[in-house]
Amino acid sequence: MAAPRTRFVLAAPLAWMAAALLAAGALPQPAAAQQPAPSPAPAPAIETVELPSPGSPLVAIRLMFRAGSIHDPKGKEGLAALTALMLGQGGTTERGYAKLLEALYPMAAEIEADTDREVTVIAGETHVENLDAYTDLLAEAVLKPAFAEPDFERNKDQLLSFLTSTLRSGNDELLGLEALQQEIFERHPYGHSPAGTVSGLAAITLDDVKAFYRQHFTRANLLLGVAGGYPADFPGELRRRLAALPAGEAGAMPLPPLPAADGRSYTLIEKETASVGVHFGYAIPVTRADADYYPLMVANSYLGEHRTFNGVLMQELRGTRGLNYGDYSYVEHYAAPPFTSRPTPNVPRRQQYFSVWIRPVTPETAHFALRAGLHFVGETVEHGLSKEQFELTRDYLLNYSKLWAQTLSERLGIQLDSRFYGAPYWIDEIERRLTGMSVEEVNAAIEKYLQTGAYEAVMVLNGAAGTAAALFADQPSPIEYQSEVPAEVLKEDEAIVPLEVRPTAVEIVPVAKMFE
Repeated sequence: MAAPRTRFVLAAPLAWMAAALLAAGALPQPAAAQQPAPSPAPAPAIETVELPSPGSPLVAIRLMFRAGSIHDPKGKEGLAALTALMLGQGGTTERGYAKLLEALYPMAAEIEADTDREVTVIAGETHVENLDAYTDLLAEAVLKPAFAEPDFERNKDQLLSFLTSTLRSGNDELLGLEALQQEIFERHPYGHSPAGTVSGLAAITLDDVKAFYRQHFTRANLLLGVAGGYPADFPGELRRRLAALPAGEAGAMPLPPLPAADGRSYTLIEKETASVGVHFGYAIPVTRADADYYPLMVANSYLGEHRTFNGVLMQELRGTRGLNYGDYSYVEHYAAPPFTSRPTPNVPRRQQYFSVWIRPVTPETAHFALRAGLHFVGETVEHGLSKEQFELTRDYLLNYSKLWAQTLSERLGIQLDSRFYGAPYWIDEIERRLTGMSVEEVNAAIEKYLQTGAYEAVMVLNGAAGTAAALFADQPSPIEYQSEVPAEVLKEDEAIVPLEVRPTAVEIVPVAKMFE
């Protein structure tokens, strides 16, 4: 998003001379009444979502700024996240970070700062009895950041540690999921982790952080959310305080066209690990703002909701064949899947992707597991859902989705996301859309958006070269079961084992080179 522009005008020589003489007192000064001061431009109103709940003893506050990793300058990837951490985990001009934590501790409260591709959220929750004191601290953190050098170095180290220790070393699930996004959205503003890159973080200076804060943490970029048992005048008072932010310029940063999958492209991340993680997917032109999202959501639930057992992928790969722990699909970005069992709010995106997650599997079964995942997605595309399958899945999703908004903070976050998409409240819209849906609508969405012919695939594994050779050879990959399986399963395996997965491109990346 462009920074606010200042207009410079070069004065003509006579005008410049007259101004100089006036300043020196050589010409009579004009009367003040002859030079009325221009009226100040009205400050942009802060868009606000309010969810009053008079019986609740809690108040949740969320400040969602259109300031995400898509705004990172090239070569300084991670700047948005680092700036957000300086607000959520940094001192202010009135107290250092340790003193800020001391003030928050008796309230059992915190100030969270999370950055995704499109937005940054500064959030917190407190008991209504502490609302005034907590709001003072939250406003102080957002409006008066100290941008102290020790905080800057500590937060930069935290992001570097996430890239090099958590993603590269400590969590193969997050590694594969982040790598898949980067492959799907290569050469796109979504194409790097919100945490940045190692080289990008090294290039960021404290002055960069200050400039990013001034440019992007503005009233025009802010969507404010308040929920709970707050006094009636609280949202207005909070808006008044946040009016101290710069005005900024409204409007979302334009995105390039949606990337199109071209063939079967594999990224094999070479790592010393005992298991294999398999991920594949591609971009889709559907978000919660689109009518097709809801039938596609039912199709996805049929394939497999995150950490549930009702989906075809989970039943066939884990339940019937005992291949692994988790087999799920997604029709939009699902944040922090290893740590949550329901969708995380406030990671909205104007461009989304379909993906399948299969992990962990043994190296001996990885080739078969990849084919099996593709097979069951392909079967869904070819045959669609029967009326009975549709009704069971729809009824399940109607009830299960209500669990996604259990807490005050979750409901507020979902409301903010719905405002981002320009759509009704998500949970209510799921019920409205699904209640009147037909199996024909779901099958039409499957036919329109799901396919297995072109995709990006990521595998985290040891022995990438051997796997690449096996993929290119595209030989059958039979599986040996450790226990007896039904004859119909063995019959279906006959279709899975020779399924074509020959790559159009393979790249082997040592894990130490990831996120450089």
